[in-house]
Amino acid sequence: MTENEVNLFEYINDLRKENKMESDLLHKRISDMKDELMSEMKSMRQEQQEINHKMEQRVHNLERWKWSIVGGAIVLGFLISLGMNLTKILS
Repeated sequence: MTENEVNLFEYINDLRKENKMESDLLHKRISDMKDELMSEMKSMRQEQQEINHKMEQRVHNLERWKWSIVGGAIVLGFLISLGMNLTKILS
C-alpha cells in the first residue's frame, strides 16, 4: 500500500466518522424537536380543555337562566289568567 492510498483511506474513514457524527446530531435534534412539539401539544390540549369547561359552565348557566325566565313567564301568565277569570266572576 502506498502512502497515497493510506491517506485516501484515512480521508474516507474521517469522512465516514464525520458523517456519522452529523447523522447522530441530526437525529438528536429531531428527537428534541419532537419532544418539544409533544409538550406544546399537551399544553395546548390542557388549555383547550379548560376553555371548554368554562364554556360548558357558561352555557349551563344561560340554560338555567332561560328556563327560570320561561317558568316565571308561565307562572305570570297563569296569575294574569286567574286574575282575569276573577274579574269576570266578580263583575
